[in-house]
Amino acid sequence: MSGAGYGRRSKRTVYENPWLRFEAHDIVHPTGVPGEHGVVVTPPASAVILVDGEDVLLVRQPRFAIDAIVLEAIKGGRAEDEDALGCAIRESREEAGIAAARWDALGIAYEIPSIVAHPVALFLGRELTPAPLPQEATERIELVRLPLRDALAACAEGRIDDAVTALALLRAERALR
Repeated sequence: MSGAGYGRRSKRTVYENPWLRFEAHDIVHPTGVPGEHGVVVTPPASAVILVDGEDVLLVRQPRFAIDAIVLEAIKGGRAEDEDALGCAIRESREEAGIAAARWDALGIAYEIPSIVAHPVALFLGRELTPAPLPQEATERIELVRLPLRDALAACAEGRIDDAVTALALLRAERALR
């Protein structure tokens, strides 16, 4: 029995690629009703809000599942030998070409806690310098600079609609007070 009251009787892998695995679990719900539940298993990930003065640096990139260009925090999955901060540092260099001398942990966020297993570790990076690494061959990323207050307004108005980004921006704003 899990901490939330689920009984997990078995699981099977339905699909797997280098970035994710989809599992079907034979379960008993906390109410006692049997069922099947799907779980998306990804590597643990990190998301970063880089701050330069009054501005934040975000990225704009295409996202296949929603067939849209998304303005979001820098983020990506951890390599096997990385911790959360190491992933944040690498992703900042790959996606934004920036290194931060000061890092603050902003907690975690769950993307879709009903079906995605791992949380995203959130970070605030400050004291920035250029330090580019090559982007992945599959990525087309545009760096976007905007005032933090405008990014927060964009979240409230629905112009930034990525939940992890919105939460990271809110926590960054609080950490900067």
